[in-house]
Amino acid sequence: MVMMKKMFIAKRDFLHLVVGLFVFFQAATVMAQSQIRIKNHLMYVDASVFNSGLCSTIHETIIDTGASVCIIDSTYAVDSCQFKDERVNASMGNTMGKNINTSYVYVDSIAFGGVVYTKVRCYLVDLVGKLQQFAPKFIVGGEVLKKDLWCYDLKENTLQRYMTVPKNVVATIKWENYADAALNHIFFEGKIGGKETRIFFDTGSLLNAVTSNFDLTPTESIKLPSANIADKLTYKEVGLCKNIPVEISNYNFNLDFVKSKNSGVKEPCLNADFLQGKKWVLDYKRRRLLILGSD
Repeated sequence: MVMMKKMFIAKRDFLHLVVGLFVFFQAATVMAQSQIRIKNHLMYVDASVFNSGLCSTIHETIIDTGASVCIIDSTYAVDSCQFKDERVNASMGNTMGKNINTSYVYVDSIAFGGVVYTKVRCYLVDLVGKLQQFAPKFIVGGEVLKKDLWCYDLKENTLQRYMTVPKNVVATIKWENYADAALNHIFFEGKIGGKETRIFFDTGSLLNAVTSNFDLTPTESIKLPSANIADKLTYKEVGLCKNIPVEISNYNFNLDFVKSKNSGVKEPCLNADFLQGKKWVLDYKRRRLLILGSD
């Protein structure tokens, strides 16, 4: 009888331990947050890259819905992360339709927002050489972002993974699955200045932009930086179209757009400016952006 009682107590304590651990990990999952830093209209977070027994924490990490994959600065990858794995040669395109020759490796894991992803493909690109002072060391692209429900709180400037779709959704912006769209890219159907168009959602873009032939007339000219993974940073004269009405899925707002004759922009582009001060979730599986209300 004493032995049975001890076994019962042991089982009870074990169950308490299991339940306690479950509650702990569930709470940790809910509460884990990373700070978002807004700079030059871009969203920066801290990320860590683990490879060959080394851990490199990268503060200059951009969350970029316009990047299909993860990208790391090639010099940083060798000097700081000591990438020594065999590289796979590849060609990589940018949003302007240009290709560059590059390579990629699979790193052991990356971590951000309290979540670890293993065996992540990372492309090595000369980001600093091309983007100069605007260059991140690391870019988290759609190949990783699509794996989870990520909530971007641009009022409190935090990033957090959700386990389920929240209930306090006040607006839903759906995106289309176009056959000609690059892998993991997000395209909305909407109107800019009353003109129906397809709109590329690119949080890695410094500016909101329209194509050179889009039916908007700039009201002034300004000089702004222009760069991408294929072209080195330059400063260009562009037209500025101010306070233009935008409508996407019955969600209405006004934005400034730049317009340039030789920008190479293939379709109008939105960065995260229209979501500033809001809390929103990207649901890649159901192809929708959810704007949340108060908890």
